[in-house]
Amino acid sequence: MHLIQYALSSVGVAACPLLLVAVVELLAPGYVPSVLRDAVSSVINAYLNHRFPIKHRDGIRDLPSCPYHWPNGQGDEAKFLSGVENSPAWKERYGSIYRIWSGMKPEIVLTQPHQLSGVFSDSDKHIKAAANDSGAYMNRLLGKCVGLISGEEWRNVRSVVGMPFGYQVTSTRIPNVERQILDHLDRLHTNGSLGNEILHPVKDMKMLPFWVVAEIFYPRLPPLLAQELLGLAPLREKIFRHVVQGGLTRFSWAQWLPTTANAELREFQGRWKAFNDAAHAHALAHDPSLPIAQMYKATKSGQMTQNQLLQTLDEALYANLDITTGALSWNLVFLAAHPDVQKRLRSEAQLASEEGRMDAYLRSDSTYLAACVMESSRLKPLAAFSVPQAAPTAREVDGYIIPAGTNFMVDSYALNIDSDTWAPDNTTYRPDRFLAKRGSELRYRFWRFGFGLRQCMGRYVADLMIRQTLVHLVLNYELSWLDKEDWSRNRDSWITHPDFLLRCVKRAQ
Repeated sequence: MHLIQYALSSVGVAACPLLLVAVVELLAPGYVPSVLRDAVSSVINAYLNHRFPIKHRDGIRDLPSCPYHWPNGQGDEAKFLSGVENSPAWKERYGSIYRIWSGMKPEIVLTQPHQLSGVFSDSDKHIKAAANDSGAYMNRLLGKCVGLISGEEWRNVRSVVGMPFGYQVTSTRIPNVERQILDHLDRLHTNGSLGNEILHPVKDMKMLPFWVVAEIFYPRLPPLLAQELLGLAPLREKIFRHVVQGGLTRFSWAQWLPTTANAELREFQGRWKAFNDAAHAHALAHDPSLPIAQMYKATKSGQMTQNQLLQTLDEALYANLDITTGALSWNLVFLAAHPDVQKRLRSEAQLASEEGRMDAYLRSDSTYLAACVMESSRLKPLAAFSVPQAAPTAREVDGYIIPAGTNFMVDSYALNIDSDTWAPDNTTYRPDRFLAKRGSELRYRFWRFGFGLRQCMGRYVADLMIRQTLVHLVLNYELSWLDKEDWSRNRDSWITHPDFLLRCVKRAQ
């Protein structure tokens, strides 16, 4: 709170009354009258603009900035939960490059390919924002996971936990993934709505990617451990809602308060460590070569800390669950909405199966299948804004001089949809566009897994699981719409998820 007090006093405002307002708003959100909240926000906004000046090279113009709002700025609720709506609104109001505030941290939003090429050309040297600029609670949860650390620390952790996710290793998992898809759909037929030819693309498919990733770390888990792994998921979802809501959880001193958020985090971390210790012991007793055993070994040798391991396992299983689920679910939606695409994809997959080259087909990036997955991710980016990261040196972007160490974000909707790259049919679902473009042509024009060495560790597993699921479904089922007017999304999820039903009818063989 000392920074808030300094901000208030530095602009000539009596700190105590407004500081009291700020604290009350943290402890009882919505209790303080809006006029007083606005007064606190206005004073802090003036301080932040003074503290972090960004000028045009003409020395006159300031970088357009969203006004700061106490206590979260524009993060995380505004840029994640409402990011789909705020992306075009902010761009229209502030232009193609502007600044938002995540808490009190400045983040520069980029919307154009030429901006990205100048900023991300050395992305391997970038520093990820501490705890995603989401505050102290997020730092306690995931601040040391592989996706949010940088430099030598990142290289050490990635060298251990990334091995089971490499391209070659992932390719050997095709039979396992096929078995998991069959088992999952069988359960949906028996216990879910698939027996009634109904499929919710998120709720019904959510646990498939979860178990695909879980089996990579923890093969052949005994039933009690598998039950605990699954049982932790609802608690973990509650915890992340506290992160996104922000407010009190952004401040380190709040960890000492008797809040529900703190109690739930302590419970999760205790159970999570106990689960992984038990999974490690089981692996040592049955097969010490399993990934979880090798990763624990790396913590004992000092290659990474136990906290880094536990948080990275959490990131891969729980934090990324919404991401992979979102990617899979929108593919199902687009295929249901476009029977011509579904028919063409079915023909391509049938031919690959008949010719005995299914494994190569699933791995290939030059198929219509791969193009369908890419086009879905283009039109439905999983988050409106990327994880913030800072360049090591100053950058000039559209004439504005951005100091070294300032965090940048990519507006994925502006880049993936609005850019001239996709004209004239920017908003049309047309997978063929990706058959005509090489990967090198799309760099800095398409945001999915990031750039360079810091691309998502699980990208090969995610692509394999999505492609294999789509192939199984189009070969064995017919997807169609129940209500073509309903394209609603779940606004409680920080990742863009569809929230409606599809018809899924088993095909006659």
